[in-house]
Amino acid sequence: MLQDYLYIHLDAISNSILAKGMTHEDFNRYTINRPENLLLLNPYENEGEYESHTGFRVVKGFKEVDRYFSMMEAKNQRELKWIDFKEYDTLKRLTPNEISELLYFGHMKNQLRSPFFYQLQNSFAFFELNQKTIKVYYRKIDEFYQTLARKISFLTYQQIDSNRSFFKKKSEAISELPDDLVVELKSVMQEGIVFNFSQVGLIDGKYSIPIHVVEDNLRKVDNYYFKQEFQIGTLIYSKESQSWKIINEKYDSLFMNQ
Repeated sequence: MLQDYLYIHLDAISNSILAKGMTHEDFNRYTINRPENLLLLNPYENEGEYESHTGFRVVKGFKEVDRYFSMMEAKNQRELKWIDFKEYDTLKRLTPNEISELLYFGHMKNQLRSPFFYQLQNSFAFFELNQKTIKVYYRKIDEFYQTLARKISFLTYQQIDSNRSFFKKKSEAISELPDDLVVELKSVMQEGIVFNFSQVGLIDGKYSIPIHVVEDNLRKVDNYYFKQEFQIGTLIYSKESQSWKIINEKYDSLFMNQ
């Protein structure tokens, strides 16, 4: 079944995103700067090594992290939550208060103070709320814009390709959505928006993605009420020019970078 919407809410204060329609697979597939080590925040996790000072299980090294991510993709039932860290030895220097903060972070999925710990030097904190909704903290939010651009490009290609007959070849690859176009949506993402991928195939050589403001209300997304909400713009891909553009319908001020 084709995915026909993608919800994004950006919290610029904590550098976190809440996304419905994205998964851990998307993080794994599209994130360029890979986590080197993981501290697993799920207390029932059996993978990784037990670290006695913190009481958490850890996954060490790029190779083991990639193996862990691949293994989690193969499992249907999971509660993925982890925070990355730079150096294994620094775990021994975590104070009882810092360990308590990590326990709270893992349980509540919200930080007590900062989601970025000095000792850990973490770049991410990841929580899969269910198999289609994730919350991710980014030390460098540009990494999320890169991931979102690649996800939108992939969903657009799927919708264009789905219109071909069984006997036709797959559609040609489309050009990737530029990161700077995604950055233009920074302000409006703080309102909570839905990208609507309900158009199947090309129309007059173009694929259009209406953008609706739904605020931070997942219920409207779950029930497709977002189609009744304000359409503040349209993201358009042209097959002929192999280019992307954003058309502002209303509320131009929402597109101004802050």
